Amino acid sequence: ACTDMEDGDNAGLSECLFLGVASSGVSLQNAYEKFCDRVSLADFLVIAAEAVMAMRAVGESQAYLSEQFKAHFLFGRTTAFQGCSYSHGVLPNPANSCVDVERVFVNALGLTWPEAAALMGVHTLGRAELRNSGYSGWWSTPEHSRRFNRDFFVSILAKGWCPEINVNGCSAADEEAGLCTPKNQWQRCETDREEKDQTHEMMLNTDMCLFYNDQEGGDGVLRAGEDDCCGWSMSFFIDMRPVIEANDGMLCNVPCSETFRCYERSLEQRQLEIHTCCGSQEDGNGQPGRRGQDCRSAGVRESPGGPASDAVLLYARDEAAWLRAFMRSWNKVTTNGFEGTLKPLGLCS
Repeated sequence: ACTDMEDGDNAGLSECLFLGVASSGVSLQNAYEKFCDRVSLADFLVIAAEAVMAMRAVGESQAYLSEQFKAHFLFGRTTAFQGCSYSHGVLPNPANSCVDVERVFVNALGLTWPEAAALMGVHTLGRAELRNSGYSGWWSTPEHSRRFNRDFFVSILAKGWCPEINVNGCSAADEEAGLCTPKNQWQRCETDREEKDQTHEMMLNTDMCLFYNDQEGGDGVLRAGEDDCCGWSMSFFIDMRPVIEANDGMLCNVPCSETFRCYERSLEQRQLEIHTCCGSQEDGNGQPGRRGQDCRSAGVRESPGGPASDAVLLYARDEAAWLRAFMRSWNKVTTNGFEGTLKPLGLCS
């Protein structure tokens, strides 16, 4: 295992690994120094990640992860302490959307598209910060961002998303001088979103493209910087009931009720949902309109969605299905490159 701290993709890791986070000064080094003579750093990082995921899960999910991580853990990874420059740029670049998800997760790591989507579910924990990545916001609500659950997938489907351009404030002059690159992401775009989205939830292209495709007439790859479309799902076009129930009974922050009749197949309800999920703006004649086109997906019409759309819908409906797929993905990526050399717990001789 090799992690290059000079790679921009790893910005922020040094605080977590050994410098200490600003709020507490605590780092993984504080825990690892008690075991460094017995456990390789590479193995310890896998152990630490699994511990966090299991601890932040709840109920049956926590019991399942605890049992699975212990049953399938393999040790014997070695740690490279220098010469890691080859690892630059190996992570997916959000600007490249699902092109890079395919390059890294499917082609390089050998995951299927459903497995790639399941692995992306780790975004349910934590947030993006401008100082580290140039992106900003939470993939979920602050409460859910402390839980290892399926809310990442629920949020993709049960909330409305539209492009947020140049979130890092890269000026044209600085871009031309090569000092920065504008970063584009997806933000909540429901009606009154400023009031309802105080913590600023976001998604990256590499998240959204799993379920959504670009707008009609595009090149087939969803990118916030190029597609002025709204990603949303009608309550009644696909089976959204378990997804909406997991979102506290709300579609795009509006509770299902006698006046907002989720699952009712009517033109009136469709128009209400479009307005609610995608916001509104005046058209060229000064009349109420809607923000952009629909991002193509199975959620609004029978059109091609993203390459993992069926899996995203399944995981949003069923946390157990996601966790089973996640374990397959996790076991593949954490043993990649060590085939035939790792040992299960209990075989220490």
